[in-house]
This record gives sequence, C-alpha cells and structure tokens, in this order.
Amino acid sequence: MKQPIWYTRCTVATASGIAHQRGMFEAAFAESPYEARCLGELGRSQAATHFTHALADSIREGGAIPPLWARQNGADTVLVALTWVPECLSFYVRADDAAQTFVDLRGRRLGIPVRPGLQIDFMRVNAHKAFSHALAAHGMSADDVQLTQLDIRDDPLGIANQDLGKGEARVIPAIYAPEVEALLAGKADAVFAKNAETKYLERCYAGRIRKVYDLLATDREEWKLNANPRIISVSGNTARENPDAIVRYLQVLIRAADWAAKHPAQVPEVMAAELGVAPQDIVSSYEPGFEQRLWPTLSASVQDLLRLQMRFMVEHGYLSPDVQIEGWVEDCFLKEAYRRENLSWAA
Repeated sequence: MKQPIWYTRCTVATASGIAHQRGMFEAAFAESPYEARCLGELGRSQAATHFTHALADSIREGGAIPPLWARQNGADTVLVALTWVPECLSFYVRADDAAQTFVDLRGRRLGIPVRPGLQIDFMRVNAHKAFSHALAAHGMSADDVQLTQLDIRDDPLGIANQDLGKGEARVIPAIYAPEVEALLAGKADAVFAKNAETKYLERCYAGRIRKVYDLLATDREEWKLNANPRIISVSGNTARENPDAIVRYLQVLIRAADWAAKHPAQVPEVMAAELGVAPQDIVSSYEPGFEQRLWPTLSASVQDLLRLQMRFMVEHGYLSPDVQIEGWVEDCFLKEAYRRENLSWAA
C-alpha cells in the first residue's frame, strides 16, 4: 500500500492547481512508493488543516498568512519554496456612491472583515494590508479614514480545496459576498476583494457595486504584496522521513510551471477551471506574463518580499517577531528537484 502525501492549495494562481487540473500528480507518482492525494478527499473533518498545517504528511501551496501563523503556533513545518504572482487587489463602493476615486474615501468607513470562525483570520489581514497600501498610494494613512470592523459569519471551510474543475456548475457563492452584503447594508463605505474572484463578484453584483481602485495598477511592488509570496510548506515528519516524496512533488510543480510557460494561451482555461471563474477573468486578474511566474523559487529577492509581508503582520500584532525565515527554509529539496528536471535551480 502506498504512502499518501496530502496536498492542499489555495484558490489562487498556483502550479499545484495546474498540476491538479491536468492530472500531473498521478503520472509523476505512479512508479513511486507514494501517492499524492488532495486534502479535499478527507472532507470537513480535516479541512481546517489547510490553515493549521496540523496534518502529517501534507504539502501546502498558498497564501503566506496561515503557514506563518501555524509556524508561530508550533506547527512542525519546513518552507521548501516560494512563488510570487501579482494579482488584482480591488476596492469597491456601492454603485450609487459619490466616490469616484480612492481619494474620495477620505474620512469614510473602510470595512475590515472579522471572521471569528477562522483560527487565523487571513482575510482580515489581507483587507487591512490592502487598505493600508492603497491609503499610502494616495498620500493618506489610517488616521484619514475609519477602519470599521465587519462581523462575518460565513463558512470559512467551504472554500478549502473545492474542486471546481470537473465541468460542474459553480454553486459556491462569491468568496467576498459577505463583505459586499455588508457594504450594501450600509455597514461600510468601501470593501476589499482580491484575485480572479473579483470578476465573479462583479458579475454577481453587477449594477450594485463599483470598483474605485486596484493596487495592481501601482508600480510599487511591495504594495502589491497581499498574502504573497505564496509559501510551499511541508510537514516536518515528511521532510525527515520521506524527503523523496517532497522532491517528487516539487518536480511536478516545476513541470506544471514549465508547461504554463510554454503554453500561455491554454493557461487561462486551466486556471479558470481551478478557480471557478471564466478564462477571461484569469487574463484580467494578473499582470501580463503571469504564466511565466509560477516557478517555485527560493531566490533572495522573493524571500525579501516575504519578509515585507511578515513585517506588516508583526507591526500590526498579527505575527510574533520571533517567527523568522532563517531556520525554517530548507533549500535541498528544491535544488534536487531542479537537478532531476535538468534545469538550473531557481535561486
């Protein structure tokens, strides 16, 4: 019987998502003592481990906040790679609001969602960070607005590892629907949403909301950081006991990134199936050429970007300063994966 390696990924642009949609894991692990299986197979009983990394023999590719929080709270993990793909970071007002630009929000209520159901409220951190950078981009600070908490009581586990790529009609509501409903109810004057999910959100609320700004338009790379860079983290027991499984998994991500780089016209359709949106949504949600940026890396520049994400979290009390990249990153797995693929390693 093969040893299962449980993989989980966020609903964003990831090589893991492409590999999942294209059936690449099955082929890569066929002649090995391991089998790569999606965490979603375990159902809701283990869904929270997508955020806590409490499941042994698991690999996660996704937003930076949960693995940082898990590290802070004693999770036995190893950071084996990073990716950095800038995405849209959008701000919305009601369609009938007088605000035409982000500057027009001076003195008004910016909605910061609070989800008590999440052990680590990454969506709160995302919104807080996005508003902070949007304010800075317009010469303002938190003192110029009212940061208003929105109590959100949705199902935080409902979006973990949803497989939207089987041709079935999407039944999951827009991830940011609770924020928009609070906006429409007059509980805030502006709310935040991100990634390709914004396009689905705009269709769901067509004629009722209006975008006033997108941080993707800024030329300041550090302001585009929002749960970025993505972290690829693995269970510590797997790193110690089954290192070959980690290398094989990273080989699949390298192959998925290589496929994306060589077939950019096909990537939107695959990513749309992964994220439950339309192909055109993918094209309009990322910077041009994003298909070339899915390679797992541990470059010094991308690690520095992660430190900027961590700095914000520390400054605002979301993360302990004791959490450091040093001592957490292990590059031997990624180096070996690139060596096996006969490619120069992405450092």
